[in-house]
Amino acid sequence: MGVYTAAVIPSTDVKGLLEDNWDIQEGNVPTPQIIDHNDGTVPIRFDTRRGDVLVIKVDAPMEEETPIGTWIYGHRRYRLIMELTTKISKVRLWDMKNEVRRICHAKMHGMTNFQRIQYMNFHENTEENHGLWSGRIAIELVNNAVLLDTTNT
Repeated sequence: MGVYTAAVIPSTDVKGLLEDNWDIQEGNVPTPQIIDHNDGTVPIRFDTRRGDVLVIKVDAPMEEETPIGTWIYGHRRYRLIMELTTKISKVRLWDMKNEVRRICHAKMHGMTNFQRIQYMNFHENTEENHGLWSGRIAIELVNNAVLLDTTNT
């Protein structure tokens, strides 16, 4: 019997990546409160009076597996959504979006558990929120040509 290894949680890895690399070059975009919604230890409630907020959630489908060849290997994609909220301005929202995009491109191959992080798109929330600006970023974590077999035989 082998040693137990905990499963990798994609949102937790992305949260660490963002916290470690947020605005390390310019110092112009304040680090938002980053919440991993999938963590379970942090309530989803947040207070925008404490600053900007970035909530990481899973998308649907969260994990997609595409077998290749003889179905022993395949590609895995993990989809996440980041919800950005600020009460400062629309410019701050776009600064936050650009910072997430910068990190995704700069660290494209810099994650330990995934071969690539890929920025997919940004959707600005156009509802009238009176003093709140928000948007959603979709990203994918990709592992290509990985072993799909989970048996020990």
